[in-house]
This record gives sequence, structure tokens and C-alpha cells, in this order.
Amino acid sequence: MDLFKNFITPECINEPHFENAGKVHDWRNYVPCEWQKRWDDFTERERIIISVMAEIQADKEEWD
Repeated sequence: MDLFKNFITPECINEPHFENAGKVHDWRNYVPCEWQKRWDDFTERERIIISVMAEIQADKEEWD
């Protein structure tokens, strides 16, 4: 059973280039710096979980 089938996983989770995160609605802004530094240590499943949770937060941003 895929718990994340209803969520969109960002395409760049294997090479996210956190330094190039956009200002608005970018999931990479919601990944803690310590996790960004250790990104390659996470399994693919862990990366998916982190990115989906971060994407949910980024989608909640409201800008005037």
C-alpha cells in the first residue's frame, strides 16, 4: 500500500539543489538545514516522506 499515492512527489528529490530554492511555494524551504546537509544519507523512501511533508507546508503559503 502506497501511503503517498495521493500526493505529488517533487521530481528533484534525488538532487534537490537546496541552494536554488525558490522564494515562494518551494518545498526545499521547509527542509531543515541539518537534513539538507545529510540528504544523501536518507533512503529514497525517507526523501519522499520529507519532500511530501515539506510540499504540504509550501502549498499552504499565502502571499499578498
